Amino acid sequence: MASIAMMFGGAVMNAAAFTGGNYLAKYLSGDSSAMAEKTRHDKALEAHEAAQARYGHDRTRLLD
Repeated sequence: MASIAMMFGGAVMNAAAFTGGNYLAKYLSGDSSAMAEKTRHDKALEAHEAAQARYGHDRTRLLD
């Protein structure tokens, strides 16, 4: 059981390392599109979170 948790934790850490490493490499190389990509990603994440909050609110109202 512990080995499954360690495997899952390792997979999450690996994904985070590659994602962060990719952004860091672009930033250090002076690629200006990295900041544009980060801005685009942040806006998309905010839109997703807002849609998810609306869905949760509407679902709660429907079930009550």
